[in-house]
Parts: sequence; structure tokens; C-alpha cells
Amino acid sequence: MRGAPIIGVALTLALATGCTSRVDRSGAEAAPAGSPARSTSPTAPAAPNAPASGSPGPGATATGGSRPGPSSSGSSRPSRPVSEIRRTDWPNAAIRNLAFCGESDRTVTFRNGSNGADVPCRILPGGARPVYAEFVVEEPANAPSTEDALVLVELGNPGAARQQALVPVQLSDGGRGRYAWPVIKGDPPSAAGDRMMTFTSYRVLPGGIVEATVRRLDGGTETRRWRKADGSGNWERF
Repeated sequence: MRGAPIIGVALTLALATGCTSRVDRSGAEAAPAGSPARSTSPTAPAAPNAPASGSPGPGATATGGSRPGPSSSGSSRPSRPVSEIRRTDWPNAAIRNLAFCGESDRTVTFRNGSNGADVPCRILPGGARPVYAEFVVEEPANAPSTEDALVLVELGNPGAARQQALVPVQLSDGGRGRYAWPVIKGDPPSAAGDRMMTFTSYRVLPGGIVEATVRRLDGGTETRRWRKADGSGNWERF
């Protein structure tokens, strides 16, 4: 498998295998959460070092900058090609290695935003949107870098115990498949299952740091940050 280096982006993640990691780089516009996901008509990446952010859930507002339109003179810069990861139809995506969803199969297949299991996994719940950036380490180290995605996934039935996680997703070596790296889990739900922690916003900062605003079980909010803990893509909070 292959991983890609990260850096500046908004919404939220990162990883690697035991190979020599490359220098993290900026570049990628994160679509804001809080509005319906646009998987069929992705936007072109923003300029390097331009982070974006957003919030999943009702009432969220986008903070990512919009790209200027053509000038009055009629001239405009040629747009960058849309990356393959941005072409993903997330509500109907097939993602390998997503163990968080509790499936024994190597691939979790979503249909209309859910894997359809008795205890379902839902991708981009509440109108959340993915973040795009080069933030997962490539393997081998000299492999061409590719843009990656950070998506929100929720496990559990409505009205029962549920838990959320931020999932970094990368293209496979062939450039078509998608697979997940270790996730950033939200806090476990309350013992009665009536309360859950939610990610209200998330983004990827320069240096591969994931920053998220969360709503705790007690209803309070706080900002949390995670960084790469090792070469296998695990995370540590700091």
C-alpha cells in the first residue's frame, strides 16, 4: 500500500507505513462540512498553503476561501486537474481496511451513505464534507504524491450508542481503489447510549496536525489536536 504526506488543509488527519517519510507539503482546499457532499462535481485544489475549514452538522458555516472568477478582461488562469480522490462518490464508496466499522470483510461498501449492517456505519453523516490534502505519507518514499481525504464516519444506530471517527483515506497503488489508515476516534458514548461526542468541525494544519472542535458528552465544546505518533499512521493527542 501507499501513503501520502500531509500539510495545510482544513476540516481534519495523516499516516504512514514503516518507510522513509517525505517532507509534508501544503496544498488542497477542504470542502466545508455542514452542507451536502459534492462528490460528482468536485472543485479544483486551492493554492498551496491555503488551509480551509468547515463544520459538520446543522448550521455550520464554511470558512474556506472561494476562488476568484475570471477577470473583467476575460483572461483567467488554467485550472488544475481535479484529483482522483475528489472524484469519489463518498455515499457509495468502497473503502478497504476501515476496521472502525466492525466488519470482518477487508472492504466496507457504502450505499446511500450507509454500509447497511445491523449496527450501521454511516459516512459523512449530517451533511459533513471531506477534507482534501496531501497529508498521508507515500510508500515508497519516491512515489508520486497524491491528494488524500479526511472523512467523518459514525458507527451505531440512531437512538442507541454511537461513536464518531475521523478517517484518513488514500488512493491505492493503482490510483482507483481507496483504503483507510488508522482513525481518530471520538470519545465512547455514555453508558446508557443516550449521549455521544461529535466532531463539530475538523481540519488538517501544516505539519500534519489534525485539529477538531468537539462537543463532549456533557455538552461542552473544546478544541483538540492530534499528530502522527509513528510510521504506521497512528495518532496521539497533544
